[in-house]
Amino acid sequence: MVEDGEEMWGYYFVDHERRVIFWFEDYKFFELMNNVRGVERKSHVKYALDSQYWRHIELFPNKRVLPEDIVVTLKEIVMHAHAENITSETCLAPFAPNEVASMLELVNHLKGASFPDARELLLIIFSDSTNKEREHSVWIAARFMRLFCNAKFVNFCGQPGARLDVDQSLYGEHETRSKKIILRIMNVILFGSPDAQSKKIHRIWVDETIVQPRWKDFINRLTTEWNGYTIFSTVMLAVDISFLAVPAVATQTPAIVLAYLSSLCALGSLMVSLILAGQVNDSRRGSAADVASFMVGMSESILGLESLALMLSLPFALLIWGMTFFCWSIVHPGFPHFWHCRPRRLHLQFGSP
Repeated sequence: MVEDGEEMWGYYFVDHERRVIFWFEDYKFFELMNNVRGVERKSHVKYALDSQYWRHIELFPNKRVLPEDIVVTLKEIVMHAHAENITSETCLAPFAPNEVASMLELVNHLKGASFPDARELLLIIFSDSTNKEREHSVWIAARFMRLFCNAKFVNFCGQPGARLDVDQSLYGEHETRSKKIILRIMNVILFGSPDAQSKKIHRIWVDETIVQPRWKDFINRLTTEWNGYTIFSTVMLAVDISFLAVPAVATQTPAIVLAYLSSLCALGSLMVSLILAGQVNDSRRGSAADVASFMVGMSESILGLESLALMLSLPFALLIWGMTFFCWSIVHPGFPHFWHCRPRRLHLQFGSP
């Protein structure tokens, strides 16, 4: 309710037979749509209302019976998600394969199950929770149903042009190749790494939505790469220092400068890798909402998501520049002898001995 232009209090009603929430007056449902664009059909809006209904049950699970048909439906949904995780690399399920397997095990317990303990001495039995007032079982079913209903809504399930792959955009493909001159120049300077990182970012940030398992896989791959860059950078620093300790190099000023540049690049790659790894481990492994807020903030920066791509490409590019400078420092001592040598004439005499 709104009084004097300010929202004083709110309400909603719940129809448990239809499993839907409703209001007695017009309701602006922009927040209900979770900022999803293009929602037009009632059959699509129903998934959002279903998600809110199960949110209500999740908040108030007491004194409620868990219907058997809900458990059966939920089991079918989880089994489908498990099969999709196994057979597709672009699965739409918002959970990792091991998480879906654990969910399936929990849902099986709702219907009742028995299994031996670790030593196979006792038989542990879970009684059937369907059609009974068991608030914990109701909460489990409501939580899972809410998450899957929300996933159906975001992916336009049952609608024309529904999302079939997790990296498929519903509003047109994003142009990963930058049109800004400065970004094209930086892409050349950084050996094409920004473009490669930009493509990876836009595969996980599709239509301003994030899927937590794909984000975790992306971060894990980055962490593995950064660990490798730290090792190579450390080796590069040791090689540069050893090269500078060679007595013959002490008289070659250009070679010394190139070796120092190589050392600076290797040190920069090492430092950037450690800083990025620390930031990822600190704050980027949070919930999907935290990750989405971070991505939205990066999207609103001057260069957009390309700034994130530039940042992630620095460890690789600096390491390559360090190797390049070191190669030049090795080759350079031979240049003076080559350029200062005078051309000589070669006389050939042909004839019989």
